[in-house]
Amino acid sequence: MNVYYINGRYDGCFYVRCYLPLFHNLWDGNKTSMYTEQVSSEKAFQGAMSADIVVFHRPDQRQKVEVIPLLQQYGKKVVVDNDDTYKPDSGTPAQMLYGKKELLEKVNANLMEAVASADLVTTTTEYLAEEYREYNDNVIVLPNCVDPDDWDKPIRNDTNKIRIGLVGSVTNTRDYEVIGDLLKELSDSPDYQLVVFGLPPDNEKSKMMNDIYKTEIAFWKSLDIEWQPFVEAHQYQETLRQLKLDIALIPREECYFNKCKSNLKFLEMSMLEIPCIASGWKDNPYSHDKKHISLCNTERGWRSAIKKLSEGKVRRDRGANAREYVMRKYNIKKKKKLWVKAYEQLLNN
Repeated sequence: MNVYYINGRYDGCFYVRCYLPLFHNLWDGNKTSMYTEQVSSEKAFQGAMSADIVVFHRPDQRQKVEVIPLLQQYGKKVVVDNDDTYKPDSGTPAQMLYGKKELLEKVNANLMEAVASADLVTTTTEYLAEEYREYNDNVIVLPNCVDPDDWDKPIRNDTNKIRIGLVGSVTNTRDYEVIGDLLKELSDSPDYQLVVFGLPPDNEKSKMMNDIYKTEIAFWKSLDIEWQPFVEAHQYQETLRQLKLDIALIPREECYFNKCKSNLKFLEMSMLEIPCIASGWKDNPYSHDKKHISLCNTERGWRSAIKKLSEGKVRRDRGANAREYVMRKYNIKKKKKLWVKAYEQLLNN
């Protein structure tokens, strides 16, 4: 069985959703290393034509949508994998980035056309799978996984402050407003250091992105934070490790977009033994992992969870147990056969 993966525009998502099963099952694709660029369109098409199954990650661009039926005419089975919703007015940050609802509707229409025409759709959660089942009957969930070889040993914080981190989209989607007052208190406290890993560098070269995130950047600048801007996907794990975080906060506004999110941040933090506190409303992305993550619905709950994890032994035990759990349940070396099974079943139907 020959499988060929075609990357979308988001290397970080591609790494989790496609690169890991590609690498561990010895398959091919237009990006076979996180340290190199994609191959040319011509080489990618040649690779796809030599495959039995072609997997598109988040095909929201018109040229990718249009190549799907062409590949199918040549007998290829096409899989679409996606890990976020693009529904307008769902709370998606893409609406803020694109600036116009009409443009987001166009992007979402492309993605849904690809979903509808695919032979198989794979995604991260049953919640998001239900959206795709409105367009395609053959939708399955394949879990996010981790590769233990990509994570070095955690580095312990050796300062006299507990380092509390907010990482990724929670820094630039205004989800932080869920605990805005608490963040201000933590910023003012001599016992804690807030660390923000996200948003573009605040310089002239990033002016356009800084304009998009003006409100978010202004909020974080109003606090006493340590700020680590975006990095390239291949630098992510090591940059996160070097931050020496003690606790990670994952506040999320209760909205459709966030209900479609996955447990990825919990997996990443757990690989570095960083215990997490997250929003715990109904249908939250961490419900299956709730024994190893603190879920909170009120600011009082957030304060209590932070206080509990401020005790060193409790924090270290929670982090170590979370890592052991993730290694047992989400290790790509143990889970890679799920992709083989799904693709073989597709070929045999």
